[in-house]
Amino acid sequence: MHLFNFVPEPKIVCMRRKYFIGSLIVILSLSNLVSRANFISEPPTKKVSVSATETPIGESYLKLANDIQRYAKKFIGTRYKSGGKAAKGFDCSGFVGYVFKKFGMKLGACSTEMFKLGYDVETNEALPGDLIFFRRGRSSKSGISHVGIVVESTAKGLKFIHSATSKGVTISYLKDPYYSAHFVGVKRVIDSFK
Repeated sequence: MHLFNFVPEPKIVCMRRKYFIGSLIVILSLSNLVSRANFISEPPTKKVSVSATETPIGESYLKLANDIQRYAKKFIGTRYKSGGKAAKGFDCSGFVGYVFKKFGMKLGACSTEMFKLGYDVETNEALPGDLIFFRRGRSSKSGISHVGIVVESTAKGLKFIHSATSKGVTISYLKDPYYSAHFVGVKRVIDSFK
């Protein structure tokens, strides 16, 4: 029997065809995931340093960012309400979402959804209007559980406005031991809505 005259049995041909089609589906699925990944922002664990020379921040951006944090400050003293998304009472994500919605930006229903938006910035390069995120526990495995809006970044530290369970809408410092222990990062999201 010559190799060139070999005719595979029908079962083997069928199995090879199924294997080929299955492999093709896997390859196409993987290539689709890779192409989609090109449109997704950097993974949360990778810090991307953004400086004024890399990403120029225009006057219109700074005006919008300042308008956002000024509007947010109007709600200082508003009570905390679990699941609250209105001026009668806010939870953290409800507050942030309410403020950004005023400026035509829909961020998502919860802090974990908001964390998927935008891109990471270093704390020393944070601007008003950036979002700041915290986790429930001290472990890096703890999920995102709290969000606020950066108000100011100075030599004294980062100030942010948020709806805290104990105080309602208030301004806090990142250097506060509780917040620094639970800090995850800062994200710039305004660029995503241009």
